[in-house]
Amino acid sequence: MKSSKAGVSAYSIGNDNGEAETELEAIGRHMAKLKVKNLPRNYQLFHEALYGHDRRIAKEIASLGPTPPQTELDDIGLKHHLVSHCGLVARKSETDAAEMLRDVANQLAEGLRKKQRFTRERDAVPQTLDAMDCLNASLSNLLLYETELTERLRDCANLPVEARSTRV
Repeated sequence: MKSSKAGVSAYSIGNDNGEAETELEAIGRHMAKLKVKNLPRNYQLFHEALYGHDRRIAKEIASLGPTPPQTELDDIGLKHHLVSHCGLVARKSETDAAEMLRDVANQLAEGLRKKQRFTRERDAVPQTLDAMDCLNASLSNLLLYETELTERLRDCANLPVEARSTRV
């Protein structure tokens, strides 16, 4: 991981007005101009951009426009392995792990709901089969009663046996 100088020096840097300005003031002024939060990780990022050896950092920050979003500044710090951004990696890993666990929990819950629905439907099948058997038995009994009733009506009408057999 990159590490900037042991500390930001407070030695003076001359500017066009002849006034002396420290590195810390120059970084703060530049951050204020872009409306960047004064977080320690941003100070290191801007120190690397203004005084570091890798000019790509400054170009990447400039490409973000006049008010760069904190998330994109953090992405630059992570990309360039700045020490002050190490904690963000752990937080991101925790967030990703929590999100993954939520997804797995949701999938398990959905699987459990499907299993319970299947079990209820499976348990309902024997009841349905029992109802079908009961209905079939009732229809069979009804046919028997109808046949018996028909026979009794014929007997009551005193029809000859030959007439009974030809009508059936």
